[in-house]
Amino acid sequence: MITTITVNYRTKAYVEKMLESMFLHHDHDRIEVFVVDNGSRDDLREMQEQFPQVHFIFSETNRGFAGGNNLAIERATGDYIALVNPDVIFDSPALHQIEDCMRHDTDVGIGGVSLRNLDGTQQACVWRFPTPTDQLMLLLKIPHILGTVGPVRKWLMKDFDYAQDSYVDQVMGAFFVIRSQVLNDIGPLDDGFFMWYEEVDFARRAKDAGWPTKYYADIRVRHKKGSSFENVATIKKQAMIRRSLRRYMRKHYGTVGWLLFTVPEPVFFLFALGASIVKPK
Repeated sequence: MITTITVNYRTKAYVEKMLESMFLHHDHDRIEVFVVDNGSRDDLREMQEQFPQVHFIFSETNRGFAGGNNLAIERATGDYIALVNPDVIFDSPALHQIEDCMRHDTDVGIGGVSLRNLDGTQQACVWRFPTPTDQLMLLLKIPHILGTVGPVRKWLMKDFDYAQDSYVDQVMGAFFVIRSQVLNDIGPLDDGFFMWYEEVDFARRAKDAGWPTKYYADIRVRHKKGSSFENVATIKKQAMIRRSLRRYMRKHYGTVGWLLFTVPEPVFFLFALGASIVKPK
C-alpha cells in the first residue's frame, strides 16, 4: 500500500480537484489518503462528505510543510509515503506506478516523477544539493543580473535529461515518495523548516544514511506550482527562504556555513526588497 499526504493551507479548490483526479485513476483499496488542514480555516465539511475514504487531520495552527506532513506521517500505514501538493493533477495511476518501481528498486529511498506544467510541458523538478556558493549567488540576485552563471547552472542541473530515469540528489517536494523504512532509519521531516528546503534536507539525510533518490521519467503528473503562495508577498516568501537556508547551512555546513548566511542578512534583505518592488507577489 502507498499512503498519500496532502497539506492544505487555503487551497481548498486545488485539494478537491487533486482528490478527484487521484481517485479517478487509482484503485481505492491500494491507497491510504490523508489531508492535513494546516490551520487554514477553510470549511472542509463538504469535502469530507464527498470523500469519506479520506482521513482528515485538523491542526489549530499552521505548522508549515514539514510539520503538517509529519502529523499524517506518524499515522501512515503504507510501505511508501507520497507527499502530494494540492496543485497536482493525476492523468494516470502514477501512485501505483511509482510504488511498483520502488518495490523493484529496493535500494531507492525517495522517488520522484516527471512533473509537467498544466499544458503538458516539462517542469524543472530535479536539482543537485545546494552549496554555499550557488545559494549566495541566488540571494544576491546574480542570476537576475548576469544570467544563470556556472555554479547556479550546476545546482539547477540545466543539462539534465528529463527523458531518462536517473539517480539524483533531490526531487521537488510537490510529489515526493518516501520508503517507510527511510523514516524508520532517519526520522520524519525536520519541522524546524517552516517552508522550503525541508525536502532537500530530508533527501540529503537519506542519502547520507545510504538511501538515494531516483527520478522516474515515464511516470507523470501535472503540477501548477505555487498555489499555497499565490497571495503571499514576495518579501515574506524570501524571508522564509532565507530562514530555512540558514538552518540548512548550519545542519550541513556547520557554523561557518551558518555565518555566511547570517552576517550578510541586512544585505540579503535589501536585495529581496528590490525584488519585491519589481515583483510584489
